[in-house]
Amino acid sequence: MVKALTLPVVEIQNFDGTREPFDALSLQTRLIGCFLAAGRNDSSFMAEDIALAVEYTLRNVERPEPVFGRGEIDAAVIRLLEESGLPDVAKIFRKGLPEARLLIGSSQETLQELLRHHLACSAERFDAVLSRTLEAAQKLGISEAAPHLWLELARHFEREMAEEDPPFQEMTIDKTLTRDEIFNLLTPDALELCKAGVLRINGITTLFPCIHFYFMMNAFAETAHLQKPVIELLLEPQLYQVSSILESVRQAIETKLQTPDPLPCILTVPDMLDFITGYLDSTPSGAEKIATGLASALAGQLNCDLFKLSFS
Repeated sequence: MVKALTLPVVEIQNFDGTREPFDALSLQTRLIGCFLAAGRNDSSFMAEDIALAVEYTLRNVERPEPVFGRGEIDAAVIRLLEESGLPDVAKIFRKGLPEARLLIGSSQETLQELLRHHLACSAERFDAVLSRTLEAAQKLGISEAAPHLWLELARHFEREMAEEDPPFQEMTIDKTLTRDEIFNLLTPDALELCKAGVLRINGITTLFPCIHFYFMMNAFAETAHLQKPVIELLLEPQLYQVSSILESVRQAIETKLQTPDPLPCILTVPDMLDFITGYLDSTPSGAEKIATGLASALAGQLNCDLFKLSFS
């Protein structure tokens, strides 16, 4: 099962040397304009797949830092378009979209065709967004505009309507568990970790029912008699074994509460970075990357998605 660990931010370095986070949605919008400029209105939905393919590739390239040049991104998109049998779209993308010459009219039929593949909402919500977009165009006196402007206007109303939705139903459970009650559910291995100050487990409340583990790395190091400097490759298997203890606790709590759905699981390691700089002889600048690997090992046998992972 894939764990919800924090993904690194992929950055794009522009030609002037500035950097900005990679934005798949902006690339998708740019590609939509290129499809429309090439007269491939019916194929413009492919823009999303291409943008996602580029994002997936960037996140899986092995580099010391997830930073890519603007030229690299453009070259990858052009190659992907050409290999997909879209050389005309690639040509427009290479030259840059002449937005001033590519204008879309404000008729309902035209905007419906443009927007229907690119808004992730229900049919009912889509009709409402389209209606508001048309009303705004009429009030502003806009008879035609560049495709990306129509998309941004529609997305504005989509976000606005989402904020008007009633709040999600709060998650509630009939039963709660105190820390002492959880303590009585633990296996001998889990009890040993708790008594040594390595593991702490919050009680289950009705405010936000979740399973919250606190794991203390420095206390674990003392309990496991780790000698400085610790080798990361030897430490990760030990943490992976500990994760089976966390999973046994999670299962015991779920069994006791008999919840219809798994509870959200949170893992907090308050002294992770301090442990890394003290036991692994790492510099503060390199500690966070190591911390992600160790936290992944510690969550390795949890048979659930982590709602939140934090370390400091």
